Amino acid sequence: MTDINRDIPASLVELAQRALRSGCIDEVFLGFESLGADFPAPIGWIMHLNRVETTLAAQSGISSVGNHLVVTSQIGGEPRAFAGIDRPTMDAEAINAWIDLPRPTDTGEPIADLEDAEMLITAVRNGWSFQRELRRADHMITSRHVPTEMPDRIPLWASYQLHALNNFYNVEDAPSHRSTGAPVSREIFLRRDGVPGSSWVSAVVEGSRISPESAITEISEHAPWYADVAYFDEDTETWAA
Repeated sequence: MTDINRDIPASLVELAQRALRSGCIDEVFLGFESLGADFPAPIGWIMHLNRVETTLAAQSGISSVGNHLVVTSQIGGEPRAFAGIDRPTMDAEAINAWIDLPRPTDTGEPIADLEDAEMLITAVRNGWSFQRELRRADHMITSRHVPTEMPDRIPLWASYQLHALNNFYNVEDAPSHRSTGAPVSREIFLRRDGVPGSSWVSAVVEGSRISPESAITEISEHAPWYADVAYFDEDTETWAA
């Protein structure tokens, strides 16, 4: 195979953007699949979509639909989702429909602006995994500080965790092999109060506070130990990094 496009598939990008902006998904994770600890590259992408509220299905009359979906994609393939044991694999159209299932109090308004979604997709293109988590009033209903009548769709805050894995940590003779003292990963945490378009509240990198602007600049560039996603070479029947 020649001229292999190693970029994240456009169809997966569209699904991730939809999940991030719809407001129906409380936790969105997009990262990489691995072949093993000593293989120096990811072999595809994996996305976890999670609805925290367990009463969604019952209230919406869709009790056969679960609250968690796992989506995978590799170079040259289309996204597919696993909804659970004994359930059929879902294609992009079915995944879109699942993402769009409304919360009971859904107003149909986007919960994250396009700039936020683009920032996270760019980070993935640069080798970072991310998880965006929304915290709402209905997640904190036992807290004395949160009025129980607060609309459950309104996020109180949003957290962003970005993770860069050292793909060469177990690769012998690599400059970033563990024997050199290189770390196994790097993590960045960002938080903003409410979405969309609210101000950043804080940023932490490896336990140290930094400015949100510095954190955003870092994830807009290649992650440490960046590696292109590998593809399966049909001719040699091996993964090519």
